[in-house]
Amino acid sequence: MHRSGSSALSRAMTTLGIHHSDNLMRASEDNVKGYWEDEDFVSFNDDLLRQTGQLWEEPKLTNPEELIILAENQEARACSFLKSKAKNKEMICLKDPRLCNLIPFWQKICKDNGIKCYFIASHRDPLPTAYSIHNRDSISTEKALSIWCTYYINLLDNLIPSELLIINYDNLINNTHNEIKILSAFLNRQINEDKFKTYSEHFLDKNLRHYQQSPPEPSPIETVSRKVNMLLKSFNQNTFIHEIDLKSAVAIARRSLIEANQDLSDKSTAYKFKNLFAIHYKKSEEHQNEIRKLKQDIQTLHSWIDQNKEKILATKNELERVKHLRQSSRKRYQDAMNQFDNLTRTIWWKLSTPIRFIFSSRRDRDNLRALKSRSEHKSISD
Repeated sequence: MHRSGSSALSRAMTTLGIHHSDNLMRASEDNVKGYWEDEDFVSFNDDLLRQTGQLWEEPKLTNPEELIILAENQEARACSFLKSKAKNKEMICLKDPRLCNLIPFWQKICKDNGIKCYFIASHRDPLPTAYSIHNRDSISTEKALSIWCTYYINLLDNLIPSELLIINYDNLINNTHNEIKILSAFLNRQINEDKFKTYSEHFLDKNLRHYQQSPPEPSPIETVSRKVNMLLKSFNQNTFIHEIDLKSAVAIARRSLIEANQDLSDKSTAYKFKNLFAIHYKKSEEHQNEIRKLKQDIQTLHSWIDQNKEKILATKNELERVKHLRQSSRKRYQDAMNQFDNLTRTIWWKLSTPIRFIFSSRRDRDNLRALKSRSEHKSISD
């Protein structure tokens, strides 16, 4: 399960001489000592989840028949993947919390291809896990508890104690050597003391407990998580006299989870509608503010138009007056030119030429010549 110590458990495999792949996910701010998780394996499992209508944060209770059919269709691809990862390695650890929801798939792949596999799960109490998921992924605590319950019920529903070892994260931190001995016995592997020393003294850290908080108000999903937690704690302790007792207890937890999820779904729907209403209300207020601003801009524009109407009208009238003056001036000029032209054609004009020259200044003569030349040019043009 995510945020439940699976990285610390995966790293513990090195104390038993078990290898990891060459494509491990890099450490991050959420997991500073590394995930010890193969990126290709995660991608492979994500693809399987999508084919069954799931995401890691939206798991569903497993349907073994569906996963077995999927295994039959994906057998060649899955087998090739496992062999490529285990190449040149005596034993390899492939860690991914998504495995909880895909147990029947990988069981069939391994069984049909003669691959020996062991299932080992880390277990951390539900509330710290839920708070850690909430802190990392902004998922509500109740939703995180539902994810936690679904993962572990799927695990318990598809494996029996001889097939599955559950290691409690708090025990691994507080009583490391004892938990590694249990792991060693389950896998039939010897502990490498040097590697164990490195692991226990330099890797494990009580501060790795990512998130802790006081219990919330009781809710149906929180009640179910407590029941599942009890099942996990007693799973490898021979508490159940018969396997049927375990299956019966898991079936009860499964039904309780379905009911709690329905209650959670109803709450979630109401919460979504509430949020949706709040979003639309906020947008409506924003739109109203925009409309008010636009109205103010329109009023300002109308005021500016009103203020400039008189100026515009006065300018228009002035343009008309100038136009008329220009036309009038042009007409007067044309009339004057016509009168002068007529004058230059008279006998009197010709007879008075000597007198005009006598009494005219040189400048006057130049002006008269210019007028005469213009008049003659006009006559030729006509």
